[in-house]
Amino acid sequence: MGQFAYDIRGVYPDVVNEKTAYNAGRAAALFLKAKNAIVGRDCRTSSLALKKSLIYGLTDQGCNVIDIGYCNTPMTYYASNKHHTLMITASHNPKQYNGVKITRKGVEPIGSHNGLDKIEQKMNACHFPNPKKLGNITVKNILPEYVRAVRKLVNGHYTPLKVLVDCGNGMAAHVVPHLFKGLPVRYKLLDGVMDGTFPNHTPNPAIPENTKDLEKAVKKGKYDLGIAYDGDCDRVYFVDEKGKRVRPEFALLLFAKRHMKKGQVLVSTVNSSRIVQEQARAWGYKHYPSQIGHTEIPRAMKKHQATFAAEITGHFYFKAFHYADSGDISTLMMLDILSRTNKKLSQLVGQFKKYATSEELNYQVKNPEKTFKRVENAYKNCKHVNATKIPEEHPRTCTIHQLDGISVDAGDHWFNLRISKTEGFVRLNVEAKNKQKLTRAIKNLARLVH
Repeated sequence: MGQFAYDIRGVYPDVVNEKTAYNAGRAAALFLKAKNAIVGRDCRTSSLALKKSLIYGLTDQGCNVIDIGYCNTPMTYYASNKHHTLMITASHNPKQYNGVKITRKGVEPIGSHNGLDKIEQKMNACHFPNPKKLGNITVKNILPEYVRAVRKLVNGHYTPLKVLVDCGNGMAAHVVPHLFKGLPVRYKLLDGVMDGTFPNHTPNPAIPENTKDLEKAVKKGKYDLGIAYDGDCDRVYFVDEKGKRVRPEFALLLFAKRHMKKGQVLVSTVNSSRIVQEQARAWGYKHYPSQIGHTEIPRAMKKHQATFAAEITGHFYFKAFHYADSGDISTLMMLDILSRTNKKLSQLVGQFKKYATSEELNYQVKNPEKTFKRVENAYKNCKHVNATKIPEEHPRTCTIHQLDGISVDAGDHWFNLRISKTEGFVRLNVEAKNKQKLTRAIKNLARLVH
C-alpha cells in the first residue's frame, strides 16, 4: 500500500500541491488509458489552482477534459457511469487539506486495492511518455441533469415538511437549492454560503460538536428535520425534531424498511451497531459486514448484491446508484419516509434504541501495532474467528475477528478498533447492553489504547 488509501489526500501545500495535482492528472490518464475525463472541484481555497493543474496534467497526457466546475462527489459518481471522473476535494477534512478523488468509468472508486498505488508510483516517477497530441478542454454544467436523475431514482412523495439544512459552507450550499427546487418542502439553509475556510465548523457531521448549532436551531425553530452535510456531500447526518442526532444505522434501517423485500441484502461496516444485524434478520433480510471506506463498501455490496449499505460516519450507499454513496439521495429518501408515514423521526427510530452506543472515539497513538497488541492481550481469552465473516448468532464466549482492525465481542460489550486511513488516529467504536456497561468499557479501553 502506498501513502494514499482511498484517494490522494493531504495537507496543502505540504503533501498535496499543484505539482501533485499535475502529476496525478498525467498518471491517472496513463493508468485509466483515458481519452476523455470529467473534472470538478469543491470550494476549498486551494481547489481552483489544483483543478487547473490537474487539467493541465490530463491534457498534457492527451486526455480530453470536460470541466464541470463546482460539484459535489455524488455528481462525479453520476457522471462516472459514462466517463472517468476526477474531483478536487478533501471531503470532510479541515480547511488545510485537499486532494483528488478518482472514479473509473462504470462508477468504480479507485483506491489502494484497485490501482491507486500504481497511480502513486507513476506520480512519484515523474516520467511520462509524450502523447501523439494534447487533449482539449470543454465546459459543461451537469447539475440540472444530476438533480433530475436522483429525483427519478428516489421517486419520492413529499409534503410541506419544515427542514433546516446545515451546508457547513461546503458544496451543499451549491447543490441543495437545486435539489429542493419545486418541491413542497419548506427549507432554510444554515451556513449556506460556500466558503472554503469553513468559518463556522469543520464540514464533518460525524463529529458531534459540528452539529450543535443545527441541533439547537432545529429544536428552537420547531423543524421536522435537520440535515447536516459534509464538505463534498457524500455523507449526511440527520437530526430529529427534538434536536437529537440520529445514528446512521437507524436511518439505514428506515431506508431498508421502506424499499427492501425479504431475502434482499443489507451491508453495514464492522463498527456499526449490532441492531442492524438483528433487525435485518427479524425483517427477513440477509446481512453482511464490510470493511470501512468508500472504495471497500461497494466491493462488499457487489459481492453480495446488496440493496443498501451504510457507514456510521453518515455514508449511505445505493445499488440503484451503481453502489455509490450520496448524501442527496439519502436526504430525498428521508423526506419521502417522513412524508409517507406522517410520523416524527424520533418515533420512527425509537424502536432501534436497544443498546448503548458510543460516538466514534479518536486517539492519537505513537505505535498502533503495540496498541492493538495491548488490547488483544487484555482479551487474550477470546477466541479468534474467521476474519472474513462475523458470526450471525452472537457467541456465548468472547471472540475476536479481524475483517477491519480488530472487533471484539466480550458478551456485555463489543467494540471495533482500527487505524484511520485518512487521518492520524486510531478509531474506537464501542457498544454495550446498557449505559453503565458502556461507560465502564470505554474507560477500560481508553486506558489500553493510550
